[in-house]
Amino acid sequence: MTPVTPPTGKFRFRMVGGGLQLQIEKAADFVNVLDLDEAFWAMTAVDTNALRFDRRFLEFVDSDHDGIIRTDEVKAALRFAKTYFTDLTAMAQAESVIKISSLDPQAPGVAGVIDCAKLILNNLGRKADEGLSDADIRDARSVTSFTRRNGDGVITCEAELAPELQQLIQAVIASGRMTVDLSGCDGVSLADVTGFEAALQKRLALMDAKNSDPAIMIYGEETGKYYQLFQECEALISGYFLNSAAGIFLHNDPERSIKKEFSADLMVPQNVREALSNAALAVPHDGNTLDLSHPLNPLYAEKLQTLAATPALSGFLDGTKLTGENFRRAQAALAAFGNWQKACSECDGLEKLTESQLRELSALPIAELKSLIEADLSFAPVVSAGETLLKLALYQRYMKDFLNNFVSLSELFNPVKPSHLQMGKLIMDGRHFTLTVRVKNPAEHKRIIKSSNICVIYVEISRQNGTKTDKELLACAVTSGTMRSLFIGKHGVFFDTDKVIYDAVIKDISEQPVSIGEAFKAPFYQFADFISKQTERIFNTRNAAMQKSMTDEMNKSQMAKVPQVPTPNAPAPAPAATPAPAGGMGNLPMLLMGGGIGIAALGSSIAFIANSLQDVSLKTIFAVLAGIVVIFGGPSVVIALIKIFRRNLSRFLESCGCAVNRPMRMSRKMGLIFTFVPQRPKGEISMIDPVAVFNPVKKISRGKKAVLWIMILLLGIICGLGAAYFHVRQLEKSIAAEEQVDEKIDDQQPEAVDDQNNK
Repeated sequence: MTPVTPPTGKFRFRMVGGGLQLQIEKAADFVNVLDLDEAFWAMTAVDTNALRFDRRFLEFVDSDHDGIIRTDEVKAALRFAKTYFTDLTAMAQAESVIKISSLDPQAPGVAGVIDCAKLILNNLGRKADEGLSDADIRDARSVTSFTRRNGDGVITCEAELAPELQQLIQAVIASGRMTVDLSGCDGVSLADVTGFEAALQKRLALMDAKNSDPAIMIYGEETGKYYQLFQECEALISGYFLNSAAGIFLHNDPERSIKKEFSADLMVPQNVREALSNAALAVPHDGNTLDLSHPLNPLYAEKLQTLAATPALSGFLDGTKLTGENFRRAQAALAAFGNWQKACSECDGLEKLTESQLRELSALPIAELKSLIEADLSFAPVVSAGETLLKLALYQRYMKDFLNNFVSLSELFNPVKPSHLQMGKLIMDGRHFTLTVRVKNPAEHKRIIKSSNICVIYVEISRQNGTKTDKELLACAVTSGTMRSLFIGKHGVFFDTDKVIYDAVIKDISEQPVSIGEAFKAPFYQFADFISKQTERIFNTRNAAMQKSMTDEMNKSQMAKVPQVPTPNAPAPAPAATPAPAGGMGNLPMLLMGGGIGIAALGSSIAFIANSLQDVSLKTIFAVLAGIVVIFGGPSVVIALIKIFRRNLSRFLESCGCAVNRPMRMSRKMGLIFTFVPQRPKGEISMIDPVAVFNPVKKISRGKKAVLWIMILLLGIICGLGAAYFHVRQLEKSIAAEEQVDEKIDDQQPEAVDDQNNK
């Protein structure tokens, strides 16, 4: 006999789900994935929503961020890990801690990654060889040394800073200059501080000009008040001089400037105010002179006289007259203060601050804050390397599990540890259902799942999360047992992989044969349902007939009680029978008859069945029953067995967004992995029923027992007599048939003797 030579080669395959799949356990197996043709992978693409993995890990693998991970992205992730790690042993062991010693010092950009790891270790107070978990790397405070040195160039107001720096940062933020730090806190960037400093210097320059230039504060501290009043009257005075000049230029009547044609009802204040607001300040008299002693528009007279009493205008008056030239001189005198005030009113975030507040801010250490920001920016390369470090840590921890749920599906058939394709565990009907996946489009999912020949229940899970309710639709495969106790609306409980509990209720069912035992029992259930329906139909028919007969009899009895009026020339009717007296026992026959309708119908049905079967032998009855079972159940059993044999697990996975390469038939043993009754834990068992404890059954007296045994004996005698009756009838029929045969023979024998004699 020729010995079997073991196959040679670097690939190691194992039987998974009825087919050979790559075995991924050792460091060399990760390299083999890169060389294995994609046709031999378990899957070629998967929807990230169908996977129960760390979301950051999936984002790193899904390089184009389209929500679908394909074979090229998986290979790129493996090449990335292979470049940075000296070997893949830690990845094969799925270690959760990454060490600096495991990084290849020759890898491109690895120096920044190592510096970032050292910075985190230093911030956490650890040694270089202790290692970092992905949680350590994700913690912003450990990476960025209390969130200030995180490389984003933003400094936040923190307790570790000097009070002067905190005050300065708050002032910059209060001025509307703010940038959000990577940690999510409000802070200031270099552009914010520079803009604040420029605005502050401009404000201080304006304050210095006000103090040093007498042309600005021409009237001292009262300049602002005088300028405000002058501004309110400036447009009115300018309008007066314009109207006067227009009248001279156009040779028009000066008095027309007050619109005499507009007549207002003096009894309506609103109309008067409207008329005055459309009129000029005063009636022009001397072309280029405004005489304040003449009548002025009542709306503006008081304000104009107040202005005339101030130094801002009194110095330019000739008695009570203001010429156009002097008015322009007054405007020029206040122009410097107007320009200064306009510059101070610019919106730069500091317009509401007083001079003393501005002086106080100028004394704060702005240069020191700028230095902190520049120092923070110097950490940008180190912090950006933190993303690479986190990527490597997640690859080391999760890549093995991911490959065994993508390149190979060995994790899917592990009864101890749930696969990352499974969303959790449904407990319902005393069973565990573990093959559960998310459903995005129920109609599309049901269309695909129908071709898998796997029975699926669609379960809606929900739980209260604060003020909102989290809901999700899952598809749960029923792979063993029976479906008779599962129905739409049945409730259960669902545990996700993090042990979070949800309420579960069946919303829909895609029915398929579940097990061989159910397939063989189904014909008997169908036949039992058929017999039940036929018996119920016969009983209902007989019952209806009996009720109709009783109703007719009662109607005839009631009609007989009504006296008949004889018609003329007609013979008198025969005397009717005397009815029974009403009340008492007179209605007893009717009561007994009405109360026994059901019993009569039942007896009639039994008699009908007995008469129908009295001429049929028991063998024939059993043969007919067996034939009915075969006719009813034979095809369904065959079809169910075929569907159970053709159950396709790959099609079930494809319904949730997985591109599976080859079909995997779900065997009976495989079905017991995903749907099973858990084993009862060992312990003491008590056979005392609480019903017997809290509601004990009373002992039956001897008299009742005797009556019970007599009834059982009578029932047995009736059954025996019935059987004997049917047996005697059968014998009588047989004897009668034999006698008929003998008579025919006797009739034929004399004729035969006469013929013999004649011969």
